[in-house]
Amino acid sequence: MKYRIAKRINPLNNESKFYPAPQYMEELTLMDLAKDISDACTLNVTDVDAVLTSLLRKLPMYLKSGFKIQLGNFGRMKLSFSSKGFDNPDDVDSSAITTKRIIFTPSTELKTEIESVSFSKL
Repeated sequence: MKYRIAKRINPLNNESKFYPAPQYMEELTLMDLAKDISDACTLNVTDVDAVLTSLLRKLPMYLKSGFKIQLGNFGRMKLSFSSKGFDNPDDVDSSAITTKRIIFTPSTELKTEIESVSFSKL
């Protein structure tokens, strides 16, 4: 993976330092993924695209229902939230929930693959 050098200023003391920052390639679309997956299996692009689109359509429903979604060697997704705390348990209700977020935990296999990445300066 390529990286660039970025200057960042610490807002607490106005000191600046230089850091490596990831340099991303163009964004891959769902169709790009479908074409690439189709080349590696017996399914045609339309079938792969339909499966991926269906997965993306269903994920929010499962997350909102409280399911943790295990995606094989990719990882696990779940819905979580932040909330305000109360001294009395009777005061706790859904209005205490302040921020919702999706948590993704990569699988051990994916983490191992990422460990082998090499970096080079632009």
